[in-house]
Amino acid sequence: VIISTWTQSHAEIGIRAAENGARVVVCEKPIASNLRDASRFIASCKARGARLIINHERRYDVRYQKIKEMLDDGAIGEIRTVHAVILSGGFRGISRIEQGGGPLLHDGTHMIDLIRYLFGDIATVIGDFDRSGNRRSGFEDRATAWIRTRGGVDVFLEAGGARDYFVFELGISGTRGKIIAGNGYQSFFTTRASRHYTGFRDLVEKPFPRFRRLNYFTREYSEAKRLLAGQDVSIRSTGLDGYRAIEAIHAIYLSAGRGRKIVELPVKPDTIRLKEIFSL
Repeated sequence: VIISTWTQSHAEIGIRAAENGARVVVCEKPIASNLRDASRFIASCKARGARLIINHERRYDVRYQKIKEMLDDGAIGEIRTVHAVILSGGFRGISRIEQGGGPLLHDGTHMIDLIRYLFGDIATVIGDFDRSGNRRSGFEDRATAWIRTRGGVDVFLEAGGARDYFVFELGISGTRGKIIAGNGYQSFFTTRASRHYTGFRDLVEKPFPRFRRLNYFTREYSEAKRLLAGQDVSIRSTGLDGYRAIEAIHAIYLSAGRGRKIVELPVKPDTIRLKEIFSL
């Protein structure tokens, strides 16, 4: 079963699919509009043996798998900071509580999931958001966050932003180099003695390691096909990954609603009151 509907309907459709014998469920991101529905969805699939894949397709992208390999091998040294941007046109439409959020949720879920994939689980967040024009209520047009992983990596995130273009980009800075990756491009930098300043080192671009270009959606659905065939497959983008993504996003909203207070993860679903946070 493939679920590609409005976010607020994902969980109910997925639960009914599992209850009626679906063996594999591929669900569009985000997994649900709130943590309770996400938990119900995951529990139903587990109870009935349905395998659940969440469409965070960058986990199936060979480029990001190569980047993870490079980071794990120390290609840029110890990772210190990450700048993550997913810039778009801001929120469009009428803010309804059942939608679960604005650009940070509906586009930013990809970035949050990629952050977890590359750098590990998220420990704390500090978040903020703003709206364009004179809007005093409703979902955000732009969200920002300072995210710290359990491994101590600091990630500075911006999502939305009311731009007239779309950008998805990670800038990963290590102690001995840097990697930049976005939609359709990637760069790799290492250090050398500075040509400009005595006693300093500069970044110099190096050829990005070769990788085989494969369609990530094809790879995702090939995984689903193998699951249907009864093969023992480790799912790259699980229901739990989907849950953790919206948990981090709603924690950012919660931090903003509390005046940019630090929020520790995991968070209890009862603490996320979107109606109050967004004045709906």
